[in-house]
Amino acid sequence: MAIEDLVRANYRKLNENDLHIWKYIDNHREECCRCTIEELAKNCNVSRTTILRFAKKLSMDGFSELKIHMKMERNKKSIPIRNITKLVCDDYRKRIDEMEKNEYTNICRCIYEAKRIFVYGSGAVQSFVAKEFKRAFLSAKICMNLIEGGKGERELIMDILQEGDLVIIVSLSGESNHVVEFAKSLRMKDVKIISMTKLKNNTLAQMRDENLYINTSTVGTSYIQNYETTTLFFMTVELLLIKYLIYQEKRCEELVF
Repeated sequence: MAIEDLVRANYRKLNENDLHIWKYIDNHREECCRCTIEELAKNCNVSRTTILRFAKKLSMDGFSELKIHMKMERNKKSIPIRNITKLVCDDYRKRIDEMEKNEYTNICRCIYEAKRIFVYGSGAVQSFVAKEFKRAFLSAKICMNLIEGGKGERELIMDILQEGDLVIIVSLSGESNHVVEFAKSLRMKDVKIISMTKLKNNTLAQMRDENLYINTSTVGTSYIQNYETTTLFFMTVELLLIKYLIYQEKRCEELVF
């Protein structure tokens, strides 16, 4: 467990001196990995015994174990950061390459031929993506209706939806109960669905008419565990808009000739 996590777990045991020691360690990690207990005590303006008590309050045997923890965290921090940066950037490049090659003709057709378009984000990040859909597609003179709120609003929306409408559902997992139930209700009314989910087999993706699969990277360091990137959701919306504008122009030319 990281020292910061140990501080949180044992926070009630810590007094003002202990918190002062932790603040100093947190702000001088590299230096503290090399210093002796006497040097740390001097820098924190406390006694050697106070440093030992601080370590024991974090369930460590003494200063030596505290120092080992600091060195391990420093090593973990320095090695993987280069790797995870490359991992995330590689995923971005891969997705951009895929989008460049894919015309997304069927998705563009669904958007072009829809009588009305509604977009729903199933969570906090997903709601921001839904808002980005609405903002971006105004450039194509398309006004998407945001579905916000909880179950009550979704039920009200169901009352006015009809055949010919299109609903875009943004969901990370595609497995949330309220998302699956919403999709089932849409299918019963013959309302078309475009789902936007992570790149994996999921219930929502199986029920949609068209799907946008998004690669996400789960990365972590000694300070942050299991952080999942979401930038590609927003990037995909903008690239899809560009694809749609090209599709829209072709359809308009066909009407002229």
